[in-house]
Amino acid sequence: MIENPYLAFTNKFTHMKHILLLVGLTFSFSAIAQTLYEEGFEGFSAGDYISSSDVWITWAGGDETAEDAQVSMDQAHEGMHSLHLFADVATGGPMDVVLTAGLDGGVYEASFWMYIPDGSSGYYNVQEDVAPGVGWALDVTFAFSGDFQVVADAVTVGGGTFPLDQWFEVHHLIDMDNDVITLTIDGVTGEPFPFDSPFGGINFFGYGDGQTIGNYYVDDINLAISNPSSVVSIDNDLDFAFGPNPATNYINIQGQPNDAWMRVIALNGQLVLEGQLNNLSKGEMIEFNLEDGIYFLELTSGQERSTQRLVISH
Repeated sequence: MIENPYLAFTNKFTHMKHILLLVGLTFSFSAIAQTLYEEGFEGFSAGDYISSSDVWITWAGGDETAEDAQVSMDQAHEGMHSLHLFADVATGGPMDVVLTAGLDGGVYEASFWMYIPDGSSGYYNVQEDVAPGVGWALDVTFAFSGDFQVVADAVTVGGGTFPLDQWFEVHHLIDMDNDVITLTIDGVTGEPFPFDSPFGGINFFGYGDGQTIGNYYVDDINLAISNPSSVVSIDNDLDFAFGPNPATNYINIQGQPNDAWMRVIALNGQLVLEGQLNNLSKGEMIEFNLEDGIYFLELTSGQERSTQRLVISH
């Protein structure tokens, strides 16, 4: 049980454009990209519903129903598992899931690998909001013929071919600072086209070309900040634990040494909260008022520093 001398901090939070609703993330840092989320489905068992992950939602809230997608061992790009999407009829559905992102502003790369069996077709779209159905930024249809079509704002903005019965990569370079997106499918990069909305998430719908049954697999999903201007260093010199995580409006924190300076840093590098901890060994409560998203909780004592991921979810 953590003892709680109450500790109040001044909330320096101002509105932040980068709001990321992904949880259960892994972080890797380099000069090229900063990975926010990656999923190869190896942490799941065959038959698990994807809605069991906080990152994924079903379109209409039908968790663990026919609307929900399940992890499969039928195909895999790497490892043994992938996510299987399929329709009951050529007109689509009921399977309908969304990988949430909730990003607005900045430059991001979103990619995944896709497998469409011969005789089948596939489909996905990019949503403009985390709430499904607010708006469609783009739709990509993969026909049973091996041709694909990209549509944005009811206008065809790209197309090409893709291989059936084998894995191919789908990659998006989304530049929301300049309102443009570039799509690369199976190594072929198309012409950039306008992208003037937030990046709400990717909707994997059980649908295809409208003529054949939608039936496809996705694997090795990756979402990253492209060429980040600032990188948060992850250090682990100090020993501390905190919870709950995800949190809503407070955390309890405990560790060593007794005194440390605390900072909470947003994903875009903005300092949103800071304060002195003077009773860390016994435990302290920290209250805050932050928007949903991913933050870095950093403690510093002398020359030692440790950083952990903090998720805010209301």
